[in-house]
Amino acid sequence: MSDTTPAKDPLLDALWEKGLILIGERVQREYALRTPIFIDLRHKLYDDLELLEQLAGALHRELCRILDVSFSPFVPPQQVIGIPDTATPIALSLALIARKTVLPVSYGQLRKKPATYPGGESGTSSYMGTRDKTREITLIDDVMASGRTKLRAIDELKKDGLEVARVLVVVDREQGGDRALEERGCPVHSLYKISELIEYYRATRRIDDTAAAAALEHVRAKQFP
Repeated sequence: MSDTTPAKDPLLDALWEKGLILIGERVQREYALRTPIFIDLRHKLYDDLELLEQLAGALHRELCRILDVSFSPFVPPQQVIGIPDTATPIALSLALIARKTVLPVSYGQLRKKPATYPGGESGTSSYMGTRDKTREITLIDDVMASGRTKLRAIDELKKDGLEVARVLVVVDREQGGDRALEERGCPVHSLYKISELIEYYRATRRIDDTAAAAALEHVRAKQFP
């Protein structure tokens, strides 16, 4: 672990202060869980619209970086879809803040369970939104762990004739879930690797070396095939 003070990251600072990322004794105190690290981008995020916008802005900037919009002569139309329920408001926020930028982004919504309309043209569908095959779809989620929820979402969208181009998450827990998706031809991108996140909080003295080591050991001990 480095003793160099990292560059200030306002988003990581805000996520910590709001209690959306907990490490060490804070997990036990807030949620009575024994895990040494807990990430919950739901309850406390949804009632803080400024933080939700800040997170969505960071994801939009990462999407711009992935697509290299500053140099690419042509970028196909983009669309985001969030994994329900956690990432649904995050994806919608991203699309809203993108409206007046160099990379506007369309929005589509995925249901947790398919809706059935017997006899109707829509039939049974998990997707709500325009089906436009010219759009590149980025699937948004909070964390990458096993990758199973992403694979299920990809399969559901495929039933509606929609192909996912990539997955973009806030935190990659580095537990191997990205491999399953990349084997399906779907690259995975993240704002942060879990090891980077833990090191940032250690270097900025939110946690000590012991708590950092325990959190790292916890996530590395559970690898998904």
